[in-house]
Amino acid sequence: MPIGDLSNEQLNNLENNYLKAKKTEGAIYSLSEVRIEKLRRMPNPFGVRESTAKIIELAQASPDGLTTYGELWNAFRPNDPWKGNASGRIMSQALGRVAAYCIDNKLPIITTLVVRSNSKKLAAEAIDHIFEFAQGLGVDTGSDPNAFIAEQTEGARKLTKENLPPA
Repeated sequence: MPIGDLSNEQLNNLENNYLKAKKTEGAIYSLSEVRIEKLRRMPNPFGVRESTAKIIELAQASPDGLTTYGELWNAFRPNDPWKGNASGRIMSQALGRVAAYCIDNKLPIITTLVVRSNSKKLAAEAIDHIFEFAQGLGVDTGSDPNAFIAEQTEGARKLTKENLPPA
């Protein structure tokens, strides 16, 4: 049975069984495959491929090769001003889904190019979050979060909109 045919309840049960057993493999699908499938089913308020393409477009148009949360927000919601935590939650959900799309399609994690506007850097907590998120989805991250992020950022800068796989 393809993983896409499993119900949400079946996916949750598989994930919970892995966590209880403190294992990542052993059933028909690995823990990372289960988690990626769960993320694949989550809606993205801006569209997964569209969000990925927009990050590429905005980062390539920027002198430093980065874009900000605000620039990305304004690209999708030009008439809706940023509203603190509410907008932040929407962006977090969208970027999490984009990161999962990248991992699922063996692409560099493009969300490493989305930074805070005040510092134009990824915050330490963002670095840790992306690193742990990738580990949780079975990515070989190595042991150094900063080295992993630098590698992902370098790869992300080479992506083009035209070569993105379908979502």
